[in-house]
Amino acid sequence: MTSYLAAGMMLLLAQRASGQVQVGDASMNMNGTVSAGYSATYGNQTGSTRNLGFGGTGTLSGDYYSPSFLSFNFSPYYNQSQANSNFQSITQSTGFNFNSSIFGGSEFPGSISYSKAYDSEGNFALPGLPNYTTHGNSDTFGINWSEQVPGVPSLSFAFQNGGNQYSIYGTNDNGNTGFHSFTLHSGYVIDHFSMSAYYQNGVSHSDIPQLFTNQTQPLTVNSSSDGYGFSVSHPLPWSGGASASFSRTTFGTQDNGYDYNGTVDLITLTAGVQPTQKLHLSASSSYSDNLTGSLYQALAPSGIVAPPISTNEGSHSMDTLGVASYLISGSLQAQADVERRDQYFLGESFGETSFGGGLIYTHALLGGSLNGSVFATDNRIDDSNHADTLGLTSTINYNRELGGWVVGGSFSYAQNVQTLLVSYTTSFYNYSGQIRRRFGRFSWNAGAGASHTGFTEIPGTTSRSESVTTGIGWGHWITANGGYATSTGIAVPTGGGLVAPPGTTPVPLPALLVFYGGHSYSAGLGSSPFRRLTIGASYSKATSNTTNAGIGSWNNSKQMNLFLQYQFRKMFLTGGYANLSQGFSASPTGPAAISSYYLGVSRWFNFF
Repeated sequence: MTSYLAAGMMLLLAQRASGQVQVGDASMNMNGTVSAGYSATYGNQTGSTRNLGFGGTGTLSGDYYSPSFLSFNFSPYYNQSQANSNFQSITQSTGFNFNSSIFGGSEFPGSISYSKAYDSEGNFALPGLPNYTTHGNSDTFGINWSEQVPGVPSLSFAFQNGGNQYSIYGTNDNGNTGFHSFTLHSGYVIDHFSMSAYYQNGVSHSDIPQLFTNQTQPLTVNSSSDGYGFSVSHPLPWSGGASASFSRTTFGTQDNGYDYNGTVDLITLTAGVQPTQKLHLSASSSYSDNLTGSLYQALAPSGIVAPPISTNEGSHSMDTLGVASYLISGSLQAQADVERRDQYFLGESFGETSFGGGLIYTHALLGGSLNGSVFATDNRIDDSNHADTLGLTSTINYNRELGGWVVGGSFSYAQNVQTLLVSYTTSFYNYSGQIRRRFGRFSWNAGAGASHTGFTEIPGTTSRSESVTTGIGWGHWITANGGYATSTGIAVPTGGGLVAPPGTTPVPLPALLVFYGGHSYSAGLGSSPFRRLTIGASYSKATSNTTNAGIGSWNNSKQMNLFLQYQFRKMFLTGGYANLSQGFSASPTGPAAISSYYLGVSRWFNFF
């Protein structure tokens, strides 16, 4: 496939013409870059290659009859490595991106897209720290169409299908993900009633590398979701409105250790009015016949897989909320609310009434801009075995320019904030600050930030991170930056790496929970000492540890990149060097060490 793509691209790039090409009712433009040079890649786990080769990128775009009837864009690339394409990939990646639209100016617009990449660099995530480097193949296909005829119900659908196969440098572990989804939506307005309905279906598959788990083989996860729903809304007096909705979702998750399936019916009612310009009142109520299933639905967008809490006990929840807000002045707004929550979960009934209130303030202060808020909540639990709690949430942001200095900062704090379950609360804080100043051609900037979060009732669920960055610049002569970050906490392995559990969903944590920690350093340097000459360099180093079920791994990653480019006329002289070292003590293969360099020339063409 790669050779055919390269041949086709070289053929396109060889056909030089001037201006726009018109063939009948078709109009096309094409531009691109052709490159040739010497490259080499060598490593202890990849072998060595040295060759004089060709590469390039291209973009062919156009339309048929008119852009609103049919338009398209096709962008192939060949042999684009990290050394010669601004740090995109250590490997020499090849692929293409294609998208088109049809009937864009009509009542029946549609679009099609497809992309494919071979041997491209990717990431296996680690929260708060540099990602681990992977390489593999991926592809994605999508199609959309809609009907928008006035006076009849609208209709739209979308379909997507894709996958990714990858391996992690420094291990024998391979992973892959695949998915397809289909959605259908319709809407209609009659006598001021806005009605809508939808149907959705999705399936995903992941083979998660066993690097961070105590599995004897890669963890395989299959999940599916199928659902439909409808809603109706209508205006109310006093600039208000009311709505009602119903949805049913059937889902399933299967992995090496368990199989969980469920159906969730959710009913929601909302209403709101604004009797005066300053006063706003609203009320809402929702009912779920499967609280356990609702918890799993909250985890699904993150890709987290959690074992079933109980497959024999039913569960349900009812939540009613009333909110009143009043604009005291142009800068100050007050809000009060009362909420009643009833839940049946794990064979027990829970009830809670919460009373809350707070202030929101936005105003100019000391030549800068200040905005902040503070809210307090009194949570009164029916069950005497659970103590009542007082929750507090506050945030403040400030930005100002002072004598050439630009400063800014933010701080947020929360204690005993309610989660989806009545019997659990979460607490957190985070802060950040930035400062910058220019002295003629010289500039300096710096920033710092930190975060801390955890479930109050679950010891050992704390996660935290801190980071510091700084940078300097002297006109076009030099820019330099550096940074330090550290992070520790809990996470769950997914197809795309480690993911921290959401702070609002305290389901009992899965057996494949990973404890992680580590720190990283990074530095970058850039310069353009002469016109058309660009020089760049970057370096990063990270050390981390991961532990699961008593099995631990010490992990190291180091990456360095050098880049040089000089432009003369439409030609570019490009050189680059990339080095990656990555290893895991839990892997029997030992660390991977990979280097690549490139020196060559390229030319940009506007073919037609």
